[in-house]
Amino acid sequence: MNHELYFIALIPPEPLRELIQDLKLEVAEQFDSSHSLNAPPHITLISPFRISYDKVSSLQSLLEVYAQGHSPFQVQLKDFATFPPRVIFIDVKISETLQQFQQKLELMIRADHDFGYNYQERPFHPHVTLAFKDLSKENFYNAWDEFKDRDIEEDFTADQFYLLKHNGEVWEVSASYPLNTSV
Repeated sequence: MNHELYFIALIPPEPLRELIQDLKLEVAEQFDSSHSLNAPPHITLISPFRISYDKVSSLQSLLEVYAQGHSPFQVQLKDFATFPPRVIFIDVKISETLQQFQQKLELMIRADHDFGYNYQERPFHPHVTLAFKDLSKENFYNAWDEFKDRDIEEDFTADQFYLLKHNGEVWEVSASYPLNTSV
């Protein structure tokens, strides 16, 4: 059976998306870590999972229903942080609204056994990755020296979320799910 790789995320709108993309390019050029360029700037809500081709439309229907039950909310990006020794990211201030949005979404995905989402549960730590996987330990420390004292403070209204699909090389937006402005 043909399984495809997906994940679910928030993607900041322009011009914030472009600002973050520029930071990812800076990391790629200066610290030889380009893996984060394989996806648009995003906050992961549901980690990558495989789903059979014949289940994708039911997943999309489920996500449409989920979106209609939630209204837009604010997301605040604040400063840089790390998951040593490989990941550098823009931190996201966790709000109760964001936390509940992600938790309910994850519970819904876990409850539907058709999707096989069986990751070990772990705390949600929202962030926007700038470098990971291909960042060497040496370059991690060099990059962190570059970013640790920088300030960034941006916010955006999350008025939709996205299903991203891996095309074999990079992640592409497969579908977007507008949140309900009248809830």
